Amino acid sequence: MSPSPKAADTGQDLVVDRRTRNRERRRSAVYRAAVELFIEQGYENTTMEQVAQRADVARATVFNHFPRKTAFIDEWTMLRRHRAADAVAREDIKGWPLDRILRRYVSEMARLSEDTREETVAMMTAAVHVTDLLGHPALADELSSYVRKAQKEGAVPKKLNPAQAGLLTSTAYFAVLTQWISEEPAPFPLEQELLSMLDIVLFGVLTSDDAIRLPARTAAPRPSRARKASAS
Repeated sequence: MSPSPKAADTGQDLVVDRRTRNRERRRSAVYRAAVELFIEQGYENTTMEQVAQRADVARATVFNHFPRKTAFIDEWTMLRRHRAADAVAREDIKGWPLDRILRRYVSEMARLSEDTREETVAMMTAAVHVTDLLGHPALADELSSYVRKAQKEGAVPKKLNPAQAGLLTSTAYFAVLTQWISEEPAPFPLEQELLSMLDIVLFGVLTSDDAIRLPARTAAPRPSRARKASAS
């Protein structure tokens, strides 16, 4: 008796699922092998052949999953962003102001880096030297999505440019993180410094109280007619 079409489809699905899982396992093994080598000997000193050897796969397999070496950096930054976004998504953020949401996101990014400092130093050092870190970072898009959502909810002025806000915040984030990886041991608590940076980005250098205490700005004095005449 031949199997029903439904049973045959189920068997085929199982085969596809198994192949998918095996492919993902190989991809994960290749990625972890690359990161380990970057930590041990540096990005520039690591070859794709060494990655293949560490992962125990063919060289062609490495290129199938990561066509170029910078793709490992792209993967690393993507995984960080996803984990931070997941941390925000797990919260009951309905009704949260934008600054609280962004603080939660940035705090998660900081904790990931602090928990894996050695890895962060290796990967960020590579990112700074071999990628266009500030050109159009995916982090800017991620952050601007939160600004855009807040705009739709009426919590942020319509005149604000979400893309510009995301780019400004991500640039400041990378500036702080680059300073943090530049010294051993870490020169400051990363989360604290990032949250301080975020406050400046969100609320400006001067608070409203500070602005009230400052003298009003006056226009530059105009030259008198006599001075104009002598100048002519």
